Amino acid sequence: MSTTAETAAETAAEATATATATTIDRAARPPRSLGVAWVVWRQHRTTAWIALAVLAALCAELLWLRGAMTAYLAEHGLNVPCTQGGDACAAHQAAAEGFLSRYSGLLTYNGHVLEFLPLLAGMIVAGPVIARELESGTYKVVWTQSVSPLRWFAAKLALPVLALLAGASVLAAVYSWTWSSARLLERDWIVHGPRWYETFDALGPAPVAGVLAGCALGALAGLLVRRTLPAMAATAAACLLLYWPLTAVRPYLTDPVTETVPVSAGYPPAVQAGDSWRYERGMTTPSGGRMPDAGCAVNFSIQRCVTDHGATGWYVDYHPASHFRRLQWTQAGIVTGAAALLAAGAVRRVRRLSP
Repeated sequence: MSTTAETAAETAAEATATATATTIDRAARPPRSLGVAWVVWRQHRTTAWIALAVLAALCAELLWLRGAMTAYLAEHGLNVPCTQGGDACAAHQAAAEGFLSRYSGLLTYNGHVLEFLPLLAGMIVAGPVIARELESGTYKVVWTQSVSPLRWFAAKLALPVLALLAGASVLAAVYSWTWSSARLLERDWIVHGPRWYETFDALGPAPVAGVLAGCALGALAGLLVRRTLPAMAATAAACLLLYWPLTAVRPYLTDPVTETVPVSAGYPPAVQAGDSWRYERGMTTPSGGRMPDAGCAVNFSIQRCVTDHGATGWYVDYHPASHFRRLQWTQAGIVTGAAALLAAGAVRRVRRLSP
């Protein structure tokens, strides 16, 4: 009887131990559906924490900058234009120049960080996330563990891309808020220096759409090159090459405002709004044609230039500040469409890599 009881007790203890071990093992492991994503997080968690710290530092610096700028504007009375004239306006102008010397550079440098985010995002995705796996051959191990190539590709990109998009959205929102705090007009000139068309790629949806396209480009480059450093270099070169056509077509994403004056009015027609983007000017001919940027004010007298070209007037094409949002969302749509095409190319490449 005692032997039977002891055997039963040992069996029960073993069963309890087995159940406990199974429970602990299940608790320690991530759900099966999140297995690949969990591996991705484990691989890049150090980089993620560093990136989060950098993002927090940049946001804190921008918040400080906004506070410092608004305090300076209030202290020196730059919140309203000077209408008194004389020495009062001279002091007002001196205060505005002091504002520029203190804060315009900081705003510009922070804008450059956002402008280069798509390039950085593409290089991160191309090298450390995609090409390193292909170069080392570790992807083959994953594909033999009941993980399809497309699922591997999606899992590898999901966390990094979502994190990059979230970080770009937060940083762009904070920068736009900081930038807008100093967007005041003084005698038709923006006080804070960098105008909306000069920092276009750092404001609103532009950085977010750029990061999405950069990630898609980086994924495709990583899959094509399959080596870490060359893939990063190829992504950087492609980003820079694609940037120039984008800036070249930007003025034509929406219809501009055109001002024309006869030749007797001087050269060229003046646009009164100081924050307008004047991107083209030139002459008009009797046939209705246009000669952009004839350079008369530099190389010839105005009268001689008019005579030589047979001009009948001057014109200037510009975008007022009211076109800013329209231009931004149009460009964001184009960049997002390009990102979709690049992503489709990357998916096709993954399918061709399938065993």
